[in-house]
Amino acid sequence: MRERLSTFQPVEGLNGITGKNVQFYLDDVIIAADSLSELKVTLHQLFDRLIKFNLTLDPAKLQLCKPEITYLGFDLNANGFSPSEQNVNKVTNFPKPKNLKQVQMFLGMLNYFRGLTYDYAGIVEPLVKLTKKNNTLFVWSVECENAFNTVQEIILKKPTLKNFDPNLPISLITDASKIAICGILLQKNDNVCFLLEFFSRKLTPAECKYPSIRRELLAIYASVKHFHDQLMGKNFQLLTDAKPLTEYQSLDKKPEIVARWLLYLDTFSITPTHIPGTLNPAYFLSRVVEESSLNVNNIPLFQSNDKLSMQTILNEQKQDAILSKIMNDLTNNKQCEQYFLDVNSGLLMIKNAHKNKRKILNRIVIPKSLIKVCIETAHAPHFGVRKTFEFIRHRYQWRGMYLDTKKIWEHCEKCLENKPKAKLTQTKMIPKRNLAPG
Repeated sequence: MRERLSTFQPVEGLNGITGKNVQFYLDDVIIAADSLSELKVTLHQLFDRLIKFNLTLDPAKLQLCKPEITYLGFDLNANGFSPSEQNVNKVTNFPKPKNLKQVQMFLGMLNYFRGLTYDYAGIVEPLVKLTKKNNTLFVWSVECENAFNTVQEIILKKPTLKNFDPNLPISLITDASKIAICGILLQKNDNVCFLLEFFSRKLTPAECKYPSIRRELLAIYASVKHFHDQLMGKNFQLLTDAKPLTEYQSLDKKPEIVARWLLYLDTFSITPTHIPGTLNPAYFLSRVVEESSLNVNNIPLFQSNDKLSMQTILNEQKQDAILSKIMNDLTNNKQCEQYFLDVNSGLLMIKNAHKNKRKILNRIVIPKSLIKVCIETAHAPHFGVRKTFEFIRHRYQWRGMYLDTKKIWEHCEKCLENKPKAKLTQTKMIPKRNLAPG
């Protein structure tokens, strides 16, 4: 609209024709219609109302009968919405931050698209740490570099979410970890679920100390509050892997803060349903490394980055001096003890007896160049050294696996931060007069 924003005060003049197909934001009006006849009727109503309030339109900005438009930084069409090409270029072309101000600028730009990004809070956590007041030095770590590259790759793919349909059933999936909470809003149509929006945020230091069941309830409360506009007045299904919370209305001995959460949730029509943690899409918020459906000789590969893909492992095996010689010998039908080539992938494998010596396990041989990548991928959830090692040894093989895993685990900054500090036991000196003689 051509009038100045200060004169565009009587926006309530459009309230009579606003609805699911007519929306406005400040001086921008958007109209959706299923047919030309419906669009014509709605336009007549809009033009009559604008004339009544003496408002005019700029013909240069007018767009009619468009199957796709760019509105408020998003590309909108019948399939859903995604970041506009202009905003995608802004994110992907943003230079690597060199100071605190540039990190804040980058995060501020990304926050506009956090609803499109799964596990946004977990991904950008290293960058958020740089903005804390207690950080006196600006240190761009490997974690910051990975987070910066990951989020740029996500936006580059233009994630698309479906449009909300008020006539379809709604489901909300929530989960909580030790560092963050997550919520996913979905709708089902013809037994097919599609995503509407993501929600995630990092827990405060005080919230990290909550018991697990309270963190799960906090995830429910925060997610419902975030999706308030879509959920209010509608009966929706709440899916959680915390089985006790399916009866959250009957919780006894509620702390005051929990009582306030439950009082807020009582204003919604919720059908709680329990689902196993392994079936919960929100479960992988910040916990375990997901496994890919890609299998080599019945061994699932980590779903990490391209550094540990099947093709990368094969290429590095061929470049390794020792492993390439073994592969050449196997190709020439020479027998190599315990080693063999996988028929489908061509990867070098090794046969090892299980610890009970009743079962033979086939493992992928990891070259030296990928040892660190393999351990860091398995250690992503920051398990202890024993659990990380067990996670690796069932899939991969190289000499000195345990020592290499222990070395990287001992130098993990996040594990050192979260490691409980031993408390010194203070003892009191016993007066000499209280000691037995002799």
